[in-house]
Amino acid sequence: MTTFSAEAEISRLTSIAKLRKEEAKDFRDDGEIKSAIQALEDAIAALDQSPLSNRLLETDAPSGPQKKLAFQLADCLGMLGGNYRRLNQFPEALAAFNRGRAIEESEKLEVPSSYNLVNAITLPLEIDGQISQQEAALERAIAAIERQVKLEERRTDRWAWADLGECQLLLGDLEGAKTSYKRVLELGNADTFASVVTVLRRLLKVLESDPKATGALKQGIQWVESGAGS
Repeated sequence: MTTFSAEAEISRLTSIAKLRKEEAKDFRDDGEIKSAIQALEDAIAALDQSPLSNRLLETDAPSGPQKKLAFQLADCLGMLGGNYRRLNQFPEALAAFNRGRAIEESEKLEVPSSYNLVNAITLPLEIDGQISQQEAALERAIAAIERQVKLEERRTDRWAWADLGECQLLLGDLEGAKTSYKRVLELGNADTFASVVTVLRRLLKVLESDPKATGALKQGIQWVESGAGS
């Protein structure tokens, strides 16, 4: 009888996930979005079928291999949602983002990523523009990202601070957002600043009927643009 080795299993799964993600990126860059989706779904299926994924969100004390699996799974789900979004298949994109969000929200799994957390909020906003329906999700996202930026691997991650600032702006926490964007300006570069402003301007357009949200977003854009030019 072969003894199950969690370390060997996560090594195998990580290799599969990395390979499929690279394939997905190549397919995406070539405009073959459906093939990219298939590669990511193959990776997710492999991760889901592992004994390590059993009750992943419910376990009280996840092992190191389980945390590594959670990271790969969240990353694949985020990429999957992004590719569905490119095809305007919003229900499928949101389903992927929401599943990844649950993993990134988990305090026990300690996944150093907030891509799904933020996109699970902003995609519905871009569809219906109803920020009030996302307030509870924003509060959970802020709590999760604030935990993440205390970790070594995200403390100096400009995108973590950008995600935190975005969520704080949407919830109307201007003081917190200003602090977060100050960190973005300290850690980022011109490409970072341009990307942040693009995201905020897109949200500004879809939330134009909400005076509080538009005021906060305009303030965020001003902070980044003025800081980037100084």
